[in-house]
Amino acid sequence: MLFALAWQDHAVIVAYLAGMIAFGVYLSRRQSNDEEYFLAGRQMPWFAVGVSVIASLLSSLTYLSEPGEVWQSGVTHIFGKMLAIPFEMIIVWVFCVPFMMRFHYTTAYEYLEHRFGYSTRKLGVVLFVTMVVLWMGFVVLLSAKALARVSDLSVPAAVVTVFEKAGISEPAASAQLLLVIATVGMVATCYTMLGGLRAVIWTDVVQVFLLIGGGLLTIGYIAITTGTWLPDWYQTASRHLTDTNTTHALPLFSFDPFVRATVVTVAFNMCIWHVCTHVGNQMTVQRYFSTSDIKSARRSFVTGSLFGVGINLMLVVVGLAVLYFYVGQRIPLDGGLSSTKQQSLIFPTFAVSRLPVGCGGAILAALLAAAMSSIDSGINSIATVITTEQRAAAPSRSHVGKAKWITLIAGMLITLAAYGLSFLPDKWGVVDAMPRTFNAITAPLGGLFLVGMFLPRVGERAVIAGVIAGMATSIGLGYFEQLAPHLAPFGWNLSDRTLSFTWIMPCSLTVTFVVSYLVSFVEGPGLLCRDGLTWQTRNAKPNEEIA
Repeated sequence: MLFALAWQDHAVIVAYLAGMIAFGVYLSRRQSNDEEYFLAGRQMPWFAVGVSVIASLLSSLTYLSEPGEVWQSGVTHIFGKMLAIPFEMIIVWVFCVPFMMRFHYTTAYEYLEHRFGYSTRKLGVVLFVTMVVLWMGFVVLLSAKALARVSDLSVPAAVVTVFEKAGISEPAASAQLLLVIATVGMVATCYTMLGGLRAVIWTDVVQVFLLIGGGLLTIGYIAITTGTWLPDWYQTASRHLTDTNTTHALPLFSFDPFVRATVVTVAFNMCIWHVCTHVGNQMTVQRYFSTSDIKSARRSFVTGSLFGVGINLMLVVVGLAVLYFYVGQRIPLDGGLSSTKQQSLIFPTFAVSRLPVGCGGAILAALLAAAMSSIDSGINSIATVITTEQRAAAPSRSHVGKAKWITLIAGMLITLAAYGLSFLPDKWGVVDAMPRTFNAITAPLGGLFLVGMFLPRVGERAVIAGVIAGMATSIGLGYFEQLAPHLAPFGWNLSDRTLSFTWIMPCSLTVTFVVSYLVSFVEGPGLLCRDGLTWQTRNAKPNEEIA
């Protein structure tokens, strides 16, 4: 497949892809009923679940963007992430995990029906499926771009001709991209379809250790070949930010919404993302539902958080090491890359161009692992949610067969979405694009659950109004640059400025809460019983329907 690489690199990548499918086939023998396929019998070890959670949340977006971000803001971006961790861990540990684990649901959206009503449950499902298709499409796209860029695939002339006749610019590059997108998307779909959640979790464990190995391999190689270490790399990165016209180290804080990012706003943004993800995202909540009790779920959460801290720090060191290799030794970037516009491609390009034969393939396999650990989770969660919505009409039947077909369709939709997202503005970059695509839904979806937990007086109409307002806020702020020219007739000339991506989720969540609460006074208290369904009434006896 990857003709520009040595055969040893081919072998590593093919062995990885074949191994994942074989693992799915092996675990498929245990899929005898719905609970086994969707929740692994609720008996998964807490350590494996914790590793799987962080594998799902990190993805190739982090694996590529974090080393690349070092070229733009040094280590200050990771400071913001680390600042958020104590706060998000306290909130998730104290509130989110124990609250959701009280209910023996298959999907998180069953809670919304009991708390608000059937329409709210459907709204949650639609938001989740849309978010995951965009999220996983983005993951596939970024991975495919990196692989296509560094491998220089050979595409048949007939395929390129088809792209030319369709009027697509750069037909050869587009054909390369589509080929890699199809390969990455369908391999992850195959083993997920075969093995269910158990296959997803155990392959995630393998993939996490593979991507850790890829990062450590890069760090070790640069340290040995250059005879330098972390202090040298940090000094070089600091000089690079000073000597270039790239965005300098993030300031601590600024009230100016047009400042790209600050340490505090990155921390606030990450804290909101993690909290919303741990209540409203089936990919995460389903992992905790697969454990046996609250204690195991909390252990899984702590395990995933610690692995997340370690992997993020490792990737920052990778970025510093690669930056030193090129800038510190005055070596031009391989492949003619731009350090200001193509930061996310520098790490994989270095791996293929500079690491020993076979090691580049290992890094690309780690990239695939980072991508597939999220893709499989997204596909499996979509299948779980949609099948759970359908099986209410026939609860006694097994729905594993239907879930496998839904898994296949979901994988195809994600693959198509990946190609569609390739037309986003290149200047955004990975870090800036995420809140403007799938994460535009994260805060409204998480707010849907948080309003249910903490605002007892809010009913169904009020919370739906709040979510709609929150979505409008996400879209309006995310695409402010595109909308700003339309404000010029009103005397607002802001078309030459880009709003900070770090304000999108905090503002969206705030609007969701405020509008829900205010509309509740117009709607009046809902008729559904809140006993056991809010944080304030958590100790009351819940409705018989959810007991």
